[in-house]
Amino acid sequence: MTEEYCQSVSQRYIELYEHITGEKFVPAASDDIAARIEKNVADYLATLNK
Repeated sequence: MTEEYCQSVSQRYIELYEHITGEKFVPAASDDIAARIEKNVADYLATLNK
């Protein structure tokens, strides 16, 4: 995929996110995607045990 195509898909995702949620999209501060996924899954699983 070209960089231009990837950028257009990213922009569309952000538009849809903001439209659906009514919230401003805030990009993640960290570039460590695996760590973010692991943290988000762990946080979610912790809510199930309450």
